[in-house]
Amino acid sequence: MRRRTLLRSAAAAATIGGTGAMAASGSRDGQETTTEAQETTTEGEGTATEETGTTAEDGAFALSTDAWENGATIPTQYTCEGENSSPPLSISNPPDETEAFALIMDDPDAPNPPFVHWLLWNVPADTREIPANLPASETLSDLGGAVQGANGTGELGYVGPCPPEGDPRHTYLFSLYALEAPLELDPGAGYQQVVDAVMRNAVARSRYVGQYARSAATTTQ
Repeated sequence: MRRRTLLRSAAAAATIGGTGAMAASGSRDGQETTTEAQETTTEGEGTATEETGTTAEDGAFALSTDAWENGATIPTQYTCEGENSSPPLSISNPPDETEAFALIMDDPDAPNPPFVHWLLWNVPADTREIPANLPASETLSDLGGAVQGANGTGELGYVGPCPPEGDPRHTYLFSLYALEAPLELDPGAGYQQVVDAVMRNAVARSRYVGQYARSAATTTQ
């Protein structure tokens, strides 16, 4: 199976606008950014540019959700002001060589970006729906044994948007990677470990974006 190496730094691959590869903790008071990025890949001796996918049109690899439109506001139930539950996600048209998926959700508007909200990997290649409200467990039996890592609070699984009160809207990036091989990582692995492993195995990426600003005083993670 031919490997395509993503020619980006580990930090830049998982976040837009982030300048560091370490997950931030504590309060987040960065400014909103919605700049989109591209990835450059190599196949054999040639090069190609892969734009991030946002829809399943024309057979493109795509991550999406029915919970909000791409780039729009994330519903409160998926944030710290609501149920803090993970959103439902859909996967379309993965590359033929896909053996598994990895998902990285982060906030590039954190003061030491990115703040990591979710690390999920070894989602089976035949998965087309990631259900909502996944438990904060090491592995997910209902998702084919997929594995979860540590978010920016040090806990397992998903932690929802919770920007500082009074901040402009933060941007939240859901980056789905098609992998040519499952990741050999233990549950609870951190951001940098996951990014490094993803970069060695990724053949394509799709990204979905949400925005959120906190409307009431809530403890920030």
